[in-house]
Amino acid sequence: MVKITMRILLITSAYLLVCALGYLGYLTLKQNLLGWFLILTAILYGLSGPYLLARNLKKEGIIRQERQDRSFWLIIPGFLVVFYASPLEYLYITPVLPRGIWAQIIGLGLILAGISLIAWAQAALKGRYSGRIWVVTGQTLVQDGPYHYVRHPAYAGFLLMGLGISAGYSSLVGLLAVPLLLLPGLLYRMNVEEQILLSQFNEQYRQYSQHTKRIIPRIW
Repeated sequence: MVKITMRILLITSAYLLVCALGYLGYLTLKQNLLGWFLILTAILYGLSGPYLLARNLKKEGIIRQERQDRSFWLIIPGFLVVFYASPLEYLYITPVLPRGIWAQIIGLGLILAGISLIAWAQAALKGRYSGRIWVVTGQTLVQDGPYHYVRHPAYAGFLLMGLGISAGYSSLVGLLAVPLLLLPGLLYRMNVEEQILLSQFNEQYRQYSQHTKRIIPRIW
């Protein structure tokens, strides 16, 4: 009963956040091109939310997984600040950083680059992308597509999106949140994911890690 209640609360909270994101997009739409991105993101997650939830709940054959999804909760604060504080700062706080069409274009460029990288990573995983950290029966170690260059391309995409939203809204709070909140949360999640993959694939993953960087090819 407690689990069901918690699940209902999480779903309700998620949909309230989705609605709030869409509303922020609507409020900034006339002044900033990124308003369209917020609205489309809200619509996408509003429509796909039930499918993703049902898919995760019905997952079978799990061999290893992160307990209590701790890393998921650690990345939430960074995403909330970037996605919500950035447009709020744009609407209600006297600007500190320069605003203009070029900031919006740069922001949209970073966002599109991030989305493309995430989509490429999901395509390489061939339907195995779930948003949770686990290993299932018959799973293989993917080393092609973007995974040929970095071990965590989707997380690199999220960072690009975060920078894009912050830059597009000329948000000082958002730009500070990326290195101070979002990046540490994603780093913790990368560590958890790598430990689980290492325990499953052993020497294969160790060799893979030796010739790939985490999120920036040949650098880091």
